[in-house]
Amino acid sequence: MKKRIFLAFVIFSAINYGFSQNESIKELVEKTNGMNLGMLELTDFAKEHLKDKQELARFFYYWTSTNIEYDHKSLNEKKEGIISLKEYSIRQEEYKVYKNRKGVCAGYSNLFKWFMDAVDIEAVIISGHIRDERNHYVELTKDDNFRHAWNAIKLNGKWTLIDTTWGTSNESTTSEFYFDIKPEWSIITHFPEDSKWQLLKRPLSLEEFNNSQFVKPIWFKVGFTEIPKLMADHEYYYFKYQNIPNNKWLIGLQFSTDNIDFKAISDIKVIEEGGFTYFRFGKAQIPETTFFKVKIAKFENLNDGFSKVEYDDVINFKI
Repeated sequence: MKKRIFLAFVIFSAINYGFSQNESIKELVEKTNGMNLGMLELTDFAKEHLKDKQELARFFYYWTSTNIEYDHKSLNEKKEGIISLKEYSIRQEEYKVYKNRKGVCAGYSNLFKWFMDAVDIEAVIISGHIRDERNHYVELTKDDNFRHAWNAIKLNGKWTLIDTTWGTSNESTTSEFYFDIKPEWSIITHFPEDSKWQLLKRPLSLEEFNNSQFVKPIWFKVGFTEIPKLMADHEYYYFKYQNIPNNKWLIGLQFSTDNIDFKAISDIKVIEEGGFTYFRFGKAQIPETTFFKVKIAKFENLNDGFSKVEYDDVINFKI
């Protein structure tokens, strides 16, 4: 019993240490606001206060994500032919991005790599395509608007995936997710041109990538660690997801034939077994080509009524 209590204390302490450590790094980043530091001065400031390589990487992740604004203006000017591709590329150079405090994904990645080089952390820029709620399926020849750049850095002999562009959010559901992204979670949304940067034992093909489920970070943030599965027998489909302790989130499943107009599934039977929940529903109502969408919602009982938190299009996949 004492061993169990001690183990729980160690785990709890480690979690809280990690949280407080990240918060202290954020506070350090906030101290630089208004200091008007140059790039080298900012690097010296970070090295003076932080010695650990991971802490330094996290410092510049937070700094870049909170101080650089996405440059929609330059992106639109490039699309409309107002500026040349050369001018657009110049605007994404690390010194320009730092000075103007604006950039697109290439600018974020260039600047972050410069910081990593300055603190002797090996870093690369990864090019590829992404998918999000606007574009669940990647077509390499058509999806130029969904080209993307992100980074990998080597810490303790191991490559770590980082996306400072997608980390530009004050919402914890997003900002924390994109530092040290698990490779099996990164491949949900990021498809690199060079498959080695999937960092998977068996890299996915583009077809496998598109046939896999699109999952938003909030799914993992609320406590799920596994991606749901859709199984079938001769009569039914079974949508299977893990049960998590003290889960207050309700799961909703809808389907569509065009990935636009979704409707509820009429005959769902909920089965709980072996630590999983199964939504069983008849195959007859589901067309041969179908898109599925998962939404989650939570209701809180307040003194003056109920509060509802809802996330739509959390998971999207097709059969």
